[in-house]
Amino acid sequence: MPGSNRDKLTRRTLLGASVALASPIACLSARGAYAQAPAKTPTKVLDFLTYADVAKAEQEGAFVFYCHENEAGTAAIAEAFGKDFPKIKTSYVRAQTGALYNKISTERAAGRFDVDILQLSDLAPALDFQKKGGYEIYHSPEAGGYKPEHLSNPAGAFFWTGVTFGGLAYSTAKVKAEEAPKSWKDLLDPKWRNAMSCKISSSGLQFVQWYELRKLYGDEYWQAFAKQRPRGFDSRVQLFDRLAKGDDKVCALAEYAAYVLYKEKGAAIEFVAPEDGLPATPLLVGVVDKAPHPEVAKLFVDWAMSNRGQAFYQSNPHLIYGSLRTDAPPMPTGKRLSDFKLLTPTDYADYLGSRDKFTKDWNGMLGL
Repeated sequence: MPGSNRDKLTRRTLLGASVALASPIACLSARGAYAQAPAKTPTKVLDFLTYADVAKAEQEGAFVFYCHENEAGTAAIAEAFGKDFPKIKTSYVRAQTGALYNKISTERAAGRFDVDILQLSDLAPALDFQKKGGYEIYHSPEAGGYKPEHLSNPAGAFFWTGVTFGGLAYSTAKVKAEEAPKSWKDLLDPKWRNAMSCKISSSGLQFVQWYELRKLYGDEYWQAFAKQRPRGFDSRVQLFDRLAKGDDKVCALAEYAAYVLYKEKGAAIEFVAPEDGLPATPLLVGVVDKAPHPEVAKLFVDWAMSNRGQAFYQSNPHLIYGSLRTDAPPMPTGKRLSDFKLLTPTDYADYLGSRDKFTKDWNGMLGL
């Protein structure tokens, strides 16, 4: 496993451990043809089904996880899987999706195949990785709990392990309720200049927000937003830490999951869901081609797709991803995805084609 680097990729070794976003996904295949599902009978382990050889997985004894999630969330996923399978030693690397995808692409180009599972927060790199044959095709016996649009096309490369979405948030210690922004356009008020935060360009959700609001309001919206001189940060933890401390008055992309966590801790913050909708992106999980621990990788996908794994993803305070399983219960807040108006790309050719412009414009705005 690689060590830390200047992108602040971190690793810890841990012992022991609606809406249906019905977006048309480009018909991409990691192998050029639809791979058939296994003919063998799945095995029940704990309370879910798997095609993995559990005995071999325990002999492999290790799990390497690349994840876009914040540090606490990534660690929690690895710990939860490791707790259920204590003979498997888990480790991870976390970074924002863009940086993480660049890392795995560079490693694979150099002939390094160190990763078992890749979790991303943006369909653009997931589709690119699929097109390049980066995923091992695996048809989980738990896939029946999902609609076809929440599986890769063709199926077997990756699945949508949940949805994260964001609105606005503000510090109640710094901003009165009647003065708080209520819409995305309210962020352009000069009173928020030098007092607002957002994410950096490697964030999948930040890309979606830029793309969707550009569709609603045009390029002039982001040109005006840039004049507000927002501060960019890597993770939602940084954004909400600053908001809770009053270092920023407003967060321009406040993930609902982070809001719930900080609100439960007593932070002086409030969440706003603009009427025009909330940018949303799926979390995508798949087995990496040439995984060093292939049986463990299959076991993890089955665990993550199952009600057991989905209950964890949806209820862990560092995650709170809305589940797309057809039989999923509400989130801990009592809300379902269908309670929110979500904004997500539907024209993926246009979406994918705008990535370079977004990266250039966003980095320029943040002075990166």
